[in-house]
Amino acid sequence: MKSLVLVFVMLTSAVSFAEERVFDCTAIQLSRGLQRPEDTNIEKNPNVIFRQGLKQWSLQVGDLYLSTIDKDAPALEMKSAAANKYSVRYDFWVDASYEYEFVVSVKDHTANLYWWGLGEQTLVGKFQCEVIEQ
Repeated sequence: MKSLVLVFVMLTSAVSFAEERVFDCTAIQLSRGLQRPEDTNIEKNPNVIFRQGLKQWSLQVGDLYLSTIDKDAPALEMKSAAANKYSVRYDFWVDASYEYEFVVSVKDHTANLYWWGLGEQTLVGKFQCEVIEQ
């Protein structure tokens, strides 16, 4: 009986861990001459990685890393604000301030990343993403 319970626990934990989606994105075009957060270093590290799990997520924009796993990090919130047959939009809030908008095409997995640091939408760049279901 103990073996059966152990196998069941291992299977259910594997299934819940498998519910993660990773968007591994490389820049195909970065916006030039626009003010962006300095800590991203997006010109030298033109990548965006977004990991979406059941209860946790992380977003890496260049050198900037935001994660709900880091308990000492600022208060983070992610909302899937809009979805239609063409794209899915994710909104990221840091310390109750709207910071990033990530819009992914469901057709070809291209994405636009916007920064809202100055209160207006600023295109950081366009990205080609590989979507991995884990």
